[in-house]
Amino acid sequence: MKSVLPLPRFYMMDPGGNRFLAQQYLTNNLFIYPEHQDHDIGANGIGGYGDLLPVNTPALLISQGSSFSDQPFLQALISTTAAFPPDTQKLLLAKRILCPTLQSIFRRSYKRVQTPEDYFTGKAHPVVFDGTQIDEEKMVRTAHEMTPEKIPPIVVMQIIEETKIEAGKHYFEHAGPYPWQLADTPASIARVLRGNEAVHGLLLSLEKTLNPVKGPIQMRAVLLQGDPRFVSIESAPDKPIMRIRVRWQPPVVNSTGIRSHRIDIGLFADNGASISAPAILSFYMLPNEMHFFDEQGRVSEIHYQTHNPDYGLPAADTDPRWIKVLLAFSLKDTHLRSRLVDQTLTPAERNGLQKLYLGLKPQSDALATAERDEQRKDEAARLRQQLGEAVRTALNARVENTTSLTARQTIEKVLNSIASFHSFYLGSQRELNALATTSPKATAVADVRAELHRLIMQGVLIEQASGQIDTMSPPDQLSLGERHMLRGLNLTLLSQVLFPDVLERSPAPAYVSPRLTTPKQWRDVYRYDPDSGQRLGWIRYAKARIANFDAAGRLLPDGPKGKSIPVIYLKDENATLTWQPQAEPAPVSPK
Repeated sequence: MKSVLPLPRFYMMDPGGNRFLAQQYLTNNLFIYPEHQDHDIGANGIGGYGDLLPVNTPALLISQGSSFSDQPFLQALISTTAAFPPDTQKLLLAKRILCPTLQSIFRRSYKRVQTPEDYFTGKAHPVVFDGTQIDEEKMVRTAHEMTPEKIPPIVVMQIIEETKIEAGKHYFEHAGPYPWQLADTPASIARVLRGNEAVHGLLLSLEKTLNPVKGPIQMRAVLLQGDPRFVSIESAPDKPIMRIRVRWQPPVVNSTGIRSHRIDIGLFADNGASISAPAILSFYMLPNEMHFFDEQGRVSEIHYQTHNPDYGLPAADTDPRWIKVLLAFSLKDTHLRSRLVDQTLTPAERNGLQKLYLGLKPQSDALATAERDEQRKDEAARLRQQLGEAVRTALNARVENTTSLTARQTIEKVLNSIASFHSFYLGSQRELNALATTSPKATAVADVRAELHRLIMQGVLIEQASGQIDTMSPPDQLSLGERHMLRGLNLTLLSQVLFPDVLERSPAPAYVSPRLTTPKQWRDVYRYDPDSGQRLGWIRYAKARIANFDAAGRLLPDGPKGKSIPVIYLKDENATLTWQPQAEPAPVSPK
């Protein structure tokens, strides 16, 4: 076991790195890393970046936090290793199954695992673990009681069949190291769902699963993270085979409040005496992409540079900035933001938020007074902690004499209502433009203009000669994708223009590591044959123009019924992806 510098993400983004980790894991070596800014509440660097880890694997243990947050894990695993009976320890080392056994014990002993069934949920197998939830005593006791016949099995995965995707047809990247197959190891398989296929499928063999003791084993696969509506797991009744099907899905916010873009499926083996550590199958959705589907489950639209979905509210429930948020959403005046709040909240809801604000204000004032006095530093620290807990209580309290929503849910209801009003800017352009010029955020005008420009370039909006902005499609005929892009504009208006004093949000597109993808300034809208349902190709919206492609990814310069020509993908001077027709080979003259 080794504690080394971050980051595990560098291993995870490289197939060779994942192979190395698996090889170490299956030869009695387990690496432990801090996550260090790769798994935090927030978005685009405001508060944090969310969950940036593209793979969940048992070949690593990752601690929540930065340097030294890994030390409790090291201590617990060393103590557990020392607690095995000598004959058990000798067998684990000789068979090279020490680390899978430690992972099984560690995860079954994790404090969030309260029942046996909890072990088959995401509670036991997050991508990052909280050091305060380690139960070292239980781990040591379990190891001490593990005789050789109680050693757990080790799941071994192997792919038999898989949906194949091709560059230029199913996904688009500059030629280079942008793999979609991130990991192919016995302990972890990981894919980037960067393709335009409706469903991605895998057929897995588990027949090489190791059982250190004689007897039958039972296999089980469960969804650890993701939307179960878009995941299918089928087991063969008489063979160690499983078929997995997944569909691209939007990000989820896990129980810790961190936004994640990964589907995790755990595979377990039970030999009757003990249950294995999981082998994990991960599917990663690039955070800067959004995929949309029609009623038949077919891909209808893909955006390759989607917006940051965060509202910009304070990341922590104990942040004193929430007091200003409560005030902003409870004040009544004649300004646009107050009128908008009025359209969403009842007078009782606004009064309830104001009451919570007034209850917190004396504590806030007392803290401000203490912080101004150099002689009261210790008292200020105590008051700050007390205020943080009071803020948390207020946010999670039901708004008095209203619905069952908490204060935080009530505030988010307002923001979601405005963000979802796709005609918002179109109907209030002059007032919003004027507010942008007076915003305390110096970049407000430029931020709004940049978002408008992006939507104009991708065929969602059009700017008339008069300067009036309209939607390209009639407002009642906007697609799901177009509505989503307009939501991004509204989020920028909320944070930079309407509530600039309380919302801190990055208006840049959603962050994704440049090691995983090349930025693309376009969106693709797919075409299907109305009778057969067969995919015909897609229309690409970029630089305020459209380009037609057939189903094989070839350009149709003369329209859907014209001649197709191959294209190549290149990086332009801004390091974004672009395409151009591929030159036809020169004719060879006869000798």
